[in-house]
Amino acid sequence: KLIGGGRALAHHDGSTWMVSGALPGEEVLAEPTRRRAGIVEARTLEVADRPNPARPDDPCPQSGVCGGCDWPHVDPHRGVELKRSAAAEAARKFPDLAAAIETAAIHESPGGSRLRARLHWDPLISRLGFFEERSRSVAAIDPCRILSPTLMAALPAITGSLAGRCSERVDVEWLEGTDPGRAVAALRPAKGGPKNVDASWVPTRDETGQSVAGFHKLSRSGVARAGWGKNEVRFELPVPLSVPVGSFFQGNRHLLEPLFSKMAGLGGPGAEPLFDLHAGVGFLAAAAFSAGDRELNLVEPHYPAAQAAERNLPGARVAVGCTAEEYVANSRKVLPQDALVLTDPPRTGMTRALVADLASWKPRRILMLGCDPATWARDAGSLCEHGYRLVHLELFDLFPFTHHVEIVAMLETA
Repeated sequence: KLIGGGRALAHHDGSTWMVSGALPGEEVLAEPTRRRAGIVEARTLEVADRPNPARPDDPCPQSGVCGGCDWPHVDPHRGVELKRSAAAEAARKFPDLAAAIETAAIHESPGGSRLRARLHWDPLISRLGFFEERSRSVAAIDPCRILSPTLMAALPAITGSLAGRCSERVDVEWLEGTDPGRAVAALRPAKGGPKNVDASWVPTRDETGQSVAGFHKLSRSGVARAGWGKNEVRFELPVPLSVPVGSFFQGNRHLLEPLFSKMAGLGGPGAEPLFDLHAGVGFLAAAAFSAGDRELNLVEPHYPAAQAAERNLPGARVAVGCTAEEYVANSRKVLPQDALVLTDPPRTGMTRALVADLASWKPRRILMLGCDPATWARDAGSLCEHGYRLVHLELFDLFPFTHHVEIVAMLETA
């Protein structure tokens, strides 16, 4: 079966094997990569017999080397049931939630979906790409089935520019909006590289081609500094949104509008005030606002994203530079129970303090997004133990060719 992290579980010679690149029902030749206390971690070298029907007929040529996606061996369309099963397995500590995942609708995504990406530059081999699996070495990514066609077309020019300009390890941030000709990019400090990016390393306008409308350098905190051209892109949604390079955004070109519509529908036309505790540039709040004119309260610690949220939603109150934990703890006595709360935490999920404060506050509805089924189930399970019930759940495959899936769930007070 599939287990957390997208690997497959097997038993052999008295040991438990966790095998990357394998799928249920297959017999594989696997190479151990690590052994510990009866557990063997391994990677698939060859499918010896009975390939799973979800295995693609034409696997990615970088499969087994590039770490940009951990499920290159799963076709996004034929593998939706596997993705649902892996998510349910990750939530198994909460049987009711796992059962809901197993029967949930899932929105599929084809490849070439990523409008937002971070690539790594290795000056020693003049290569720009993703890291290899469990390595700091940079893999070749041409062709690539997850990155946008616009980025792939611009990759040779950016690589050539960096080869002549940058002799240090840096990361390249890429962001596209609705118009593929309005992409922006930036260099940012990389792990193992210099603490700051030199402005002379930034590719020039003449070196990057017409699809790049701006190229900048980012500080470690993600603030755009010196550079040229635009430093943000625009998404033409029912509520138009501007997104600065370096800011988090749900960047799947195929599912962005369906996700916006779903959040708007779940938020509904109610008049209760909205509190977006992980606001980013205001995507979720804008979706809920589009369904009904309501008071908006946004919380975002990343300054460029919070400032963009202020521009995107002029009537909103935005707690700039404030964390969700700080906001709820400091405002607890005045927060209304008749409220709609939006949460979209990082992969690690919500902190214990935030879950405890939400349980104490007890807003009437909590609309949750979770990019990791295990941490989402932990947080949702804790809230259900404090009097909430799950009233809606579905899945969005925002990350095809990986085991990751986005969970959209509505909790209401029982």
